[in-house]
Amino acid sequence: MSTLRQEIDRWEADLANITDTSSTDNWFLEERRLAEAQHTILAFRGRILPMLTATQSHNGVVADEIEHLLGRLEKLRDDLFGTVHPTESHREIAETVAALRALSRVALRFERTPEDV
Repeated sequence: MSTLRQEIDRWEADLANITDTSSTDNWFLEERRLAEAQHTILAFRGRILPMLTATQSHNGVVADEIEHLLGRLEKLRDDLFGTVHPTESHREIAETVAALRALSRVALRFERTPEDV
């Protein structure tokens, strides 16, 4: 298993833990989305994106899209810190995290060798 796959799997497992914890501890939706956004930003900026940019050049397009989505996610996260934030922020964070999941799968497909197929 590749290091990139391990990091993406770890990120997704952490998101699942956030979902479970938020449900069992009765978090507000804002708290859950904030935790998801913060964890996603840290995982991608700190580990996943540097791995993508260090690998094959065809990952460059995927990395650029991920970078764009992370910028959007950071803005949405910052909106949640405000006392008054747009009501659609929760939905937009969930959609952005979903788009990052999809792009992560694309990046992993680029990483596969012909023997893997």
